[in-house]
Amino acid sequence: MEFSIPEIIDNRYRVNEKIGSGAMATVYSAEDTRLGRQVALKILRPEHASDETFRARFRREAESVAALNHPNIVSVYDTGVFESAQGNQSVQVPFLVMELLPGKTLRSILSERGELPVHEAIAYGAQVLEALQYAANAGIVHRDIKPANVMVLPRTDEDVSKEQFGQVKVMDFGIARAMAAPDSSLTKANTVMGTARYISPEQARGETVDSRSDIYSAACLIYEMLCGRSPFNADSNVDLAGKHLSETAEAPSAHARQALSPALDAVLGKALAKSRQDRFQTPSDFRFALLDAEQHPGSAPLYTGEDTQPTTALAATSATGSTSTAAGAAAGGAAGYAAASSTDTAPPVEEAGLGGWFDNAQSEYTDEELYEYERNEALAKKKRRRQAWVRVLTGMLIAALALFSIGTVLYYQNELNRVPTHALPAMQGMEREEAANTLRNNNISVKWEEEYSDKIEKDHIIKTSPVTGTEVEEGSEVTLTVSKGPSKVKIPDNLSGQSEAYVRTALEQAGFVAGRTSTVNSASVPTGMVVATSPKAGEQVDAGSTVDIVLSNGKVQVPNVTGMTRDQAIAALSDSEVMLSTNIETTQTNSAPAGTVVSQSAAAGSSVEQGSTVTIKVAQTPTPTAAPVPTRAAPSVSAPADSENSDAADLTPGGNPSPTPSASASAPTPAEASASPTPRASASSRNR
Repeated sequence: MEFSIPEIIDNRYRVNEKIGSGAMATVYSAEDTRLGRQVALKILRPEHASDETFRARFRREAESVAALNHPNIVSVYDTGVFESAQGNQSVQVPFLVMELLPGKTLRSILSERGELPVHEAIAYGAQVLEALQYAANAGIVHRDIKPANVMVLPRTDEDVSKEQFGQVKVMDFGIARAMAAPDSSLTKANTVMGTARYISPEQARGETVDSRSDIYSAACLIYEMLCGRSPFNADSNVDLAGKHLSETAEAPSAHARQALSPALDAVLGKALAKSRQDRFQTPSDFRFALLDAEQHPGSAPLYTGEDTQPTTALAATSATGSTSTAAGAAAGGAAGYAAASSTDTAPPVEEAGLGGWFDNAQSEYTDEELYEYERNEALAKKKRRRQAWVRVLTGMLIAALALFSIGTVLYYQNELNRVPTHALPAMQGMEREEAANTLRNNNISVKWEEEYSDKIEKDHIIKTSPVTGTEVEEGSEVTLTVSKGPSKVKIPDNLSGQSEAYVRTALEQAGFVAGRTSTVNSASVPTGMVVATSPKAGEQVDAGSTVDIVLSNGKVQVPNVTGMTRDQAIAALSDSEVMLSTNIETTQTNSAPAGTVVSQSAAAGSSVEQGSTVTIKVAQTPTPTAAPVPTRAAPSVSAPADSENSDAADLTPGGNPSPTPSASASAPTPAEASASPTPRASASSRNR
């Protein structure tokens, strides 16, 4: 079954060429005409597009993967359906729009190079495990980890400067499953999905799987990168699945041409355990153990399995008499491995006895027949020579006639089919599409090359090959070199506050390569939005340079306001670089001047969410207590003593302290104490 793919899908995506095909879908390169960027278009295969179950599974892939935003997972930009004719009926065909990735799949790299160096294999494996941990946190299991689903991007200048390997992208969550929906009718427990060479035992049995199944598949992938072969090999997928169920893989050091440490053997042995309870429980645990084994190859293995005796499966004898043996082994040894033992036996080959049928050639003929043959042998030789010459002469004549005929036909065909030629016009400075149409109108194909030019405008022709004026045959190819614009380009300065996808597109349109992402605190930019770029916006840098993106983590750093006045603390917390709300509480204390901040709810230097409220406690002078009632009437009322005027108390003319007013006469009420700035001020007002 086939259906036609429109040239433009959804009035937006111009389909270019087919770049890959899988079990469920075909992938095309395409151009997003609205944003002017290159994308990958994944379209459900014809045999599945009319199946409601497959369409639902494809839609679920879009919903699952679109929610994943991680540097090691391929990004999904858009999804939709288009209508196409299939036979006599119309079919709604779903599609996904994903980022178009440069580089090679891990399958291509392994096919070219075989096993990879330990550091490179572990670097790629660690990135795959980071992606799987992120997906597991989102409740998604990939279910089909294999080299063909891992893309290795080219090393950037930053990667080279940091002496690190290229970035890895995990692709095709096409049979991914959300763990939060175990009752889904699309993925029953007895439905086996995945690739037999990397399938986990529980997946081969059709059981419900979790992220520990992806750990097993990732271990098979890392095993192949280290050894140049997968843990198990067999002639059929059924036999491969059987080995995953019953046999224990040999340690990778037994097959690798390079030296592998016992610690690395132990880590992979744990990850390849048959029971998921015996494996690492999270991809992060596996990643940590893998990196630790790389950094400390001489240390003791991180994992020790239980010693068991290997078991051997005895073979059955076939109906033809040949005997084959299949061997399996249980997990054992210090590294959790046990070599599979096998005994290949074959019955002895019986002697056919063909040499005893004829003692010599004369046994087939009588003496008379042999004599007659020898007598006529001379005549037979002469006759054979004469016939040979006749055949040679006849062949030569036939060959000459054939050559003459072919030459005549070729001559007239050449004359009749002489290709018209055209003089190549001057195209320097011509706009790209105009130049292409000029050549295509003369039936000349175009090959494009690009160069930077400070003189020729972008997307205009710099030169042609052959040069102007050359006679070019119709159907031949002409190379047009197009200007990529100036070699130095200004980084756009309107990217702050935009989404990462928008900024990446803007950088690509400006002629840059969008690099890695990092996060910083920001008071004004929402979480996940772009704060800045590196190099900074407005700088002139080389076209094609890698520009890293800095995202907001949605947090701000709390300033230290302890010791500040109330107004200073509010100003510091509401500053444009912080923008935090303030909650003010008062506390009565003599340990700090009144009106100053004595504590804050969020520690100075800590990070809190944008717009959070920080509670500050402001010092307030304690309210004075009432003095005891004197035994005689006081002639006058004096201000109560406090911490600030205790040593300046009034004295009577006789040198004795003036009596303290009674509590009912002079002690302020709680309302008066809170309304007065300090006890001194309230006392002064009463004295007046």
